[in-house]
Amino acid sequence: MSGQTGESATPEHPIDEQAVLDYLRAHPELLQRHPDLVGQIDVPHPTGGVTSLIEYQVSILREENHALAERLDQLLQVARDNDRLVEQIHRFTLELLAANDLDSVLMAIRDGLRHDFRADVVEVILIGESLGAAGAPVLAPDDPRAQQLEDTFPGDQPVLGALDAEHRGLIFGDQADGLGSVAVIPMDEPPVRGFIAIGSRDADRYHGEQGTIFLGQLGALAARVLRRSSVGE
Repeated sequence: MSGQTGESATPEHPIDEQAVLDYLRAHPELLQRHPDLVGQIDVPHPTGGVTSLIEYQVSILREENHALAERLDQLLQVARDNDRLVEQIHRFTLELLAANDLDSVLMAIRDGLRHDFRADVVEVILIGESLGAAGAPVLAPDDPRAQQLEDTFPGDQPVLGALDAEHRGLIFGDQADGLGSVAVIPMDEPPVRGFIAIGSRDADRYHGEQGTIFLGQLGALAARVLRRSSVGE
């Protein structure tokens, strides 16, 4: 007659961990039938010590709730920022529509961007043969500077980020010193072609990860009003 030792009491085939997890998922009522077990299970804590399964679940729920609250705060902040931006563009639109000639429109663009959009420097550059504006540089299409601008900022999408000194000088001239980030917005509304350049001394104000929808709309709006003023519509 052989006696059963402590070692022989160990299961010959250890229980598979995944099988236990699958069983608990398939039979959640197990813990309902044995509520005392929930209070007896201790879970090691990363900071040391142990905590009951119930306390562990509560702490997880608390952390998830905190993460959801932070995410909600972020979404609310984005919504507030978008509301403020919509209001700024609305006010900017009204100022542009109130301008009655090309130079007045250019002044409204600069003033609006400086005041409502907190720009440190605003430059408007026009490219064309028949644009007679005293309030902005007007470059001929074959002007080397115009060609360099077209090569540096091709297409119709705004460009955001930190430009090197050469390109800052190209777009801002003697106002380029001290600018940490810029947004360059192309305008293409024939016969109006050109760029609105917004400069900030804050290096994080404009960066490549920002969306450009509002800036693109702003550029299209400014170009349309400039065209209306330049051709006398």
